[in-house]
Amino acid sequence: MIVLKYRKTGSVCFISHIDLLRHMDRIIRRGKIVVNYSQGFNPHPLMYFSPPLSLGVSSRAEYLTLDCDMQKEEVFEKFNGAVPDDLKASKVFTTEKNPNLQAKVVCADFDFNTPYKPIDVDGKFEISYQKKGETVTENVADKIYSFFEKDGKLVARLASGSVNLRPDRILDKLNSALGADLKLCDIEKIAQYVDVDGKLVDVDEYLQK
Repeated sequence: MIVLKYRKTGSVCFISHIDLLRHMDRIIRRGKIVVNYSQGFNPHPLMYFSPPLSLGVSSRAEYLTLDCDMQKEEVFEKFNGAVPDDLKASKVFTTEKNPNLQAKVVCADFDFNTPYKPIDVDGKFEISYQKKGETVTENVADKIYSFFEKDGKLVARLASGSVNLRPDRILDKLNSALGADLKLCDIEKIAQYVDVDGKLVDVDEYLQK
């Protein structure tokens, strides 16, 4: 298995996850990357993604797993030769089997591109958002791992994967708490984590084992 770590920035942020799946299929074919196919009546390329990214949010830590027998360096070069700058890969890994990041990722770090200020959660962090035309109010404190400072900026570690907190849904709450005017385009995913024996491990580190 080959795992590519790639970014999703610029105008590509506004391509939905479903559309990205279709684009990746074309990119793999255009780059002449030989990927193994599933068996059965409707064979499809064996590609696996990390958890979907909210529309409009940028990222420098997305992962694409390919069931592929080529050398990782060749895949890295061919992939980057077939994608725009906003989808370029930054790292490549090999694994014996599918790391199944879609299921194993439990949280992710999001940089909100604003100076750090302490945010009080303390068991309650109530947000409101629209869902199917209705306003939903929810206490999402249990989906917030932490707020912390990195390079002077505010970073939120939020639940991701099967239990998920979309970073765009806490924008209004953060703007109120910080007296800021944060927008969707300010949010960038900078890392993803898996749980290994109760310890959070950065996906990069996990894939290198």
